[in-house]
Amino acid sequence: MTINSNNYRWIATQAEIASRYDDIFFITPEMGWAVNSNGKILKTVDGGGCWKEQLHEPAVYFRSISIVSEQIGWAGCTTPGRQLFHTIDGGENWQQVMNLPQNAPSAVCGLWGLDEQRVYASGTNYPERPARFLKTEDGGRTWYVRDMEDVATLLVDIYFKDEAIGWVVGGRSTQPDPRRSDVVPTVLKTEDGGQTWRDMLGDINAPLGEWGWKIQFLDDDFAVVACENLQAGAILITEDGGNSWQRQEIRNLDGQMINQNLEGIGFLDRQTGWVGGWGDPVFSSGRTSHTQDGGRTWIDLTPTWPRPVKGLDEPCPPFETGGQYINRFRFIGNMAYASGNTVYKYTNQPIHEPIAEEVGSSRLFTSEEDLLCTDQVEIPLMVPSNTQSLSVVLYDRFAGQVRTLLEENNPTPGQRSLTWDRKNDQGEILPPGQFIVRVNCDDVSESRFIFQTPVEKRTLVGATPHLLRED
Repeated sequence: MTINSNNYRWIATQAEIASRYDDIFFITPEMGWAVNSNGKILKTVDGGGCWKEQLHEPAVYFRSISIVSEQIGWAGCTTPGRQLFHTIDGGENWQQVMNLPQNAPSAVCGLWGLDEQRVYASGTNYPERPARFLKTEDGGRTWYVRDMEDVATLLVDIYFKDEAIGWVVGGRSTQPDPRRSDVVPTVLKTEDGGQTWRDMLGDINAPLGEWGWKIQFLDDDFAVVACENLQAGAILITEDGGNSWQRQEIRNLDGQMINQNLEGIGFLDRQTGWVGGWGDPVFSSGRTSHTQDGGRTWIDLTPTWPRPVKGLDEPCPPFETGGQYINRFRFIGNMAYASGNTVYKYTNQPIHEPIAEEVGSSRLFTSEEDLLCTDQVEIPLMVPSNTQSLSVVLYDRFAGQVRTLLEENNPTPGQRSLTWDRKNDQGEILPPGQFIVRVNCDDVSESRFIFQTPVEKRTLVGATPHLLRED
């Protein structure tokens, strides 16, 4: 890669407001796609300066995306019964894949398109659901499913080198009716196109309650895996093509743990890399950490990686640091991108300033304040005039739908406030944690995090209008 990290920095692109961008995929340094928690697929052709909405599905949560050419692409969802979408015209039209086998994974968490004919998927990231592998070798006309419960309890990300050799990461447990706290990481390899798999980690020393989240192969020999763990963020590294792995925790030069809850991982070369995710046990900091020695030591970038703050009718201005809640890093040519609470770009060039008509200005939440939940949470809304359909849906942090709080036709316009009692659709009280609330008004959706504890506020200040700095 030709990136000179001394001249490059992370800046926010002009992607629309969403609490979370779960995935991005670029096929050139300028052309890429993103999926977000508003139920949307977006496309850019100018490296993130302008994003065009291609699909809005209010009842779907898009989790993953893989594009194999300028015309062909796939998007995976955590919505049972609507797990996969497909485009054959560059995303101008996306269609739900209707011929998936009945035993396909109920959520497509990982997705990898090798070419226009061969696509591989994995899921789900729920230990109470069957872990399964899904593939097509004829562009989606037929599908093959393999039940993976003999080797995994939950599955997240997937990567295929060619039609025979592939990898999938997740967690495994030998306990009956396992919970997330029962699993340890698993890195599975196939050499026959997914018919048989073997765990390449062996007896690696990992604690219970840890599982593999994202995988990146930098070259044939060097690969990294981010492990999600609420207490001790760690990564797995191989330098021999996956035959052996080492586990390294995210610690600074003093040996202190600085990132406890990982998801995204991306290495620019064998020495330079980043990890991001929720950041701490209560999911509030969104920490991102950086290494320049191959993962042996890390620095915490969060104090200098402020959260984007967007005014009611303003785009998110670019800034020269980075971002939070990173779930995916992608590298293409001389560019790098990351997706978290918006889409970020690693570049030495300025971002195109959008004109007014390129920037969405809708707001369905009446407050910019973070939503906080103890026993219940107040959700303040603004219903636009002439709205025909209003819904409010709650998701857990793994993008699983837990509650439809409201469905209403021809709602009264204006401000209103809803109360969620932290119960799911079955009336069960959910344990404290982080959630996502999505408000849908006709063809407009907006999502917002719900936190357990207040999140440090950062605002746009000073005489440098294109930088976001701490108060």
